[in-house]
Amino acid sequence: MSALTVLAETCDRLVDDGSLVGWVAGVADRDGVQISAGGRRSIDGPPMDPQTLFMIASCSKPVGGVLALRLVEQGVLSLDDPVSRWLPELARPRVLTRPDADLADTVPAERAITVEHLLTMTPGFGWVTEGPLSVAMNDAGVAPGPFPPPMTPEEYLGRLASLPLANQPGSTWRYHTSSDVLGVLLARATGRSVGDLLEEHVCRPLGLGDTGFSGDAGRMASVHGADLSGALVPFPVPEGTFTTPPLFESLATGLVATVGDQLAVLASLAGTGPALLAPESIAAMRRPHLVDGQRAASSDLLDPDNNWGLHVETRPDGRFGWAGGLGTIGYADPATGRAAFLATQVTVDAPGTVAAFEGFWPLLD
Repeated sequence: MSALTVLAETCDRLVDDGSLVGWVAGVADRDGVQISAGGRRSIDGPPMDPQTLFMIASCSKPVGGVLALRLVEQGVLSLDDPVSRWLPELARPRVLTRPDADLADTVPAERAITVEHLLTMTPGFGWVTEGPLSVAMNDAGVAPGPFPPPMTPEEYLGRLASLPLANQPGSTWRYHTSSDVLGVLLARATGRSVGDLLEEHVCRPLGLGDTGFSGDAGRMASVHGADLSGALVPFPVPEGTFTTPPLFESLATGLVATVGDQLAVLASLAGTGPALLAPESIAAMRRPHLVDGQRAASSDLLDPDNNWGLHVETRPDGRFGWAGGLGTIGYADPATGRAAFLATQVTVDAPGTVAAFEGFWPLLD
């Protein structure tokens, strides 16, 4: 019995017991692509199928990494470039003396923020869980979350740059915010929208017809979460989010895609599909970049044995990829040339998604 068949049986049981509404999963390798689906797009909606669109949340981040590295290969930018070349708002950041310090308790940044800092999520800004900076990020609307910022890129960057950094650039891994700043940088560096760049450098070369920053509401799976009893309930999505073109094309959490499209991206990274990146870029992408001191703020998101590369999680077994908070997960394995993706559209902390994710890993064996 194949690993995909086993996962399908597991997910169908989770649908039957009310832990999932529906699911789509697939594997791509040198023998081709296999995709299975079960359940429904919403509790009373049409059946899930391979054409179902998912809000892939943080699975957008590896796609952003691929896009950035494509532009590095073409000489548009380099990893060592200071971001202030395109983002003057970040030219002279102030840094808190400690992450929970008063916002006025700052010192100058000891070094410039670089493109590589964004890709490794070590620029000094990102997820902050306590203290005045956390409050200020929430008040300004620039705190990490499951949906794109509800403002223009210029307004987003201006608000973020008005706040101090939590840490010195290069010193600490902080999740999420780098991806949205990366999108602003890529657009300014090329004079084009992130959507146009995505189409030219990722979608068109791979023949992706269902990946973008908005999609057909009639094909979209609804998002669910679990209440305190474990029962599934609708998860609130702001009206128009993912179904109309956004003000902010977010590489942190903004993409809509089918499982098949995500498999094509991951298969490219696994060495099975058409190559988007040179082997040297893929090697750099999947190489662990964090040293122990940089991991201080990562314990809630990275397992102790795992690390972070260039916009992807890297694992000791060589697999790399990431998961999304709205119930998606995808990884590539260059050792086998295999890629796998699973989408539930039930939030990642819900028991059903936790159980489904546990059954995901054998897809790569």
